[in-house]
Amino acid sequence: MSEQVETAPETTSPAVNPARVRFDRIRLLNEELDRLGADAAEHTTSVSNKASFLAVSAGVLVAAATGQLATGQLWKVAPVFGAIALALACVALACAAVALRPAKRIGIEARRLVDRHLDCAHTAAHVEVELVSDKATVLEAREEDLAGRARWVWAGFGALAAGATSLAVVFGIEVLGG
Repeated sequence: MSEQVETAPETTSPAVNPARVRFDRIRLLNEELDRLGADAAEHTTSVSNKASFLAVSAGVLVAAATGQLATGQLWKVAPVFGAIALALACVALACAAVALRPAKRIGIEARRLVDRHLDCAHTAAHVEVELVSDKATVLEAREEDLAGRARWVWAGFGALAAGATSLAVVFGIEVLGG
């Protein structure tokens, strides 16, 4: 016994206006691009938060690596590992700075949009098609920029992990009297 799935009837009757069908499709694309834009904004916030955490963590590692340096009590046995830890913490901090750097605003330029469509003979459907295309282009650029920032954050976390490991080796050797 098989289940039959009912599907919506095809709308190919001559009464259907192809221009209206296309306009409805454009509206759906427009709404979906708006949702994708909101998702990209949330992802941007997430990457920025992670980069901020990376910067603070790298700062803590730098402080831990240099905290006793002034008194001469640190890095007596394994100075190379201490220097490596400090260098990697600085690399992690630099990666966070690059990920958090200010960037040019990615978006549809308001003045250009108004100049292009305010006093023209384009129909509303034509303007909406261009808006959908512009939104897709902006979203691609935003996602590309975000992917680059995320790579910097991942690289920073890798440097931070390696630096923390190196510093743990230094502290371990110092504590165990190596």
